[in-house]
Amino acid sequence: MDRMQVLAKKNSRLSYYIVLAIMCFAIFLAIEAAVNNNIVRNEFAFSNTIVDIVCLFFALLLFGFSFSKAGDKKKPALAFKVLVTLVFATIFFSALANSIYGIPERYILLNLFVTLSYIVSGTFYLALWGYQKQFIKNSKMTLTVTVLITSVMLSYIAAVIINLFMPVTFIITPQGLYDETVFDLASFMMNCFCLTTLCIATFNSGMNLKKKLSFTSFLLVPAIHTVLILLYIVLGWDIILTSITSAAMILTLYIIFFNIHIEMENEIIHQEKEQIRLQFSAMLSQIQPHFVYNSLSVIAALCEEDPGLAAEAANTFSDYLRKNIDFANKNNPVSFPEELNHIKTYIWLEQLRFPNKLKAEYDIRCTDFYVPALSVQPLAENAVKHGICKTKSGGTVRISSFEDDLYYVITVTDDGAGFDASKPVQDGKQHVGIENARFRIREMFNGSLDIESRPGDGTTVTIKIPKRK
Repeated sequence: MDRMQVLAKKNSRLSYYIVLAIMCFAIFLAIEAAVNNNIVRNEFAFSNTIVDIVCLFFALLLFGFSFSKAGDKKKPALAFKVLVTLVFATIFFSALANSIYGIPERYILLNLFVTLSYIVSGTFYLALWGYQKQFIKNSKMTLTVTVLITSVMLSYIAAVIINLFMPVTFIITPQGLYDETVFDLASFMMNCFCLTTLCIATFNSGMNLKKKLSFTSFLLVPAIHTVLILLYIVLGWDIILTSITSAAMILTLYIIFFNIHIEMENEIIHQEKEQIRLQFSAMLSQIQPHFVYNSLSVIAALCEEDPGLAAEAANTFSDYLRKNIDFANKNNPVSFPEELNHIKTYIWLEQLRFPNKLKAEYDIRCTDFYVPALSVQPLAENAVKHGICKTKSGGTVRISSFEDDLYYVITVTDDGAGFDASKPVQDGKQHVGIENARFRIREMFNGSLDIESRPGDGTTVTIKIPKRK
């Protein structure tokens, strides 16, 4: 499972680079088309193509921003990347169309590019709603809106396809120009319907006001598109910056990203840090009380039997507690040698209590890596307390570390009482240290902690820390 997670992460990163490369190649194609078709030949081709190419660069930049933030595997982040990709594709086909606008011998290709641009843009509202839904609880309202938007989108795309055979949304003349007599009623109706539906859904959702206002910024897209159509029909303008719609889509995405997406990522980071802090505090409260009491009892007994050893034990115990406090105040991982020295200190103090019962062995083959602070020490404590100490004859705690191609591996093994790992733990307090260690290893390193144990055969705990390449 861990290997699959590592591979999934690598595949996700590879997918990002592939999409980024495709976007860069698409921008190159758009620029090449603009140069080869001499866009300075008329004002319409020049102005719209330049704006579209600039918008492509901003879309590429936004896609990179969206992937650089934390929590990139979260569903809202993935939905936003899909939304950016669709907008990029829409603008790309628009740029290709504008670069050959007004060239008679290219009117068939122009018709194809415009059609593709319309088809991809038809999915804008559905993709936007898919992203917005990540912040709203599923309900009859969300299902209804999804069905309505999907139905309208499919109807619109069908109308665009039909337009290849009869004028419904637009028509390209043999001169490579838009036919002024065709009114784009399908796009107008689709914009108005989706606009109204999403506005109602947004303001009836449980989102805060900032999110609501950010999502309603998509009003810019249909509003500008509608104004352009009215100017074209009412005033009879021959030159219209249709690419203003592209700019409005990009502006909308930036507003959503910086007001919602970054806020969402910061909330996720804050929640994860707070959860780690609370779990860490809970772990320390479980570790310290009984160990402090037992250690002080041993030191008190040694004061009469062996004052020199008692003094050494007191100093060691003081260093141990100070190290606990230092680790508790660290938000960053610690080196494995630091954690290992802390474990050795703990085991040495426990051996004072059980001189003839507890043995320790170390097989350390790899130390050049990091672990969460106090993530391995609780495992050694559990091995002593719940493994060795539950047997009359005692036993040995073995700690080892090694590495392979993918992981740094740590094992904590005891030949103590063991337990049935296939059955649920009845006493939750007994394994708080293990659960907290597992949680922090997973959150900090995407690592794993696995337990193998059988009654009478001891226990082996294995930690795997993925190597970062």
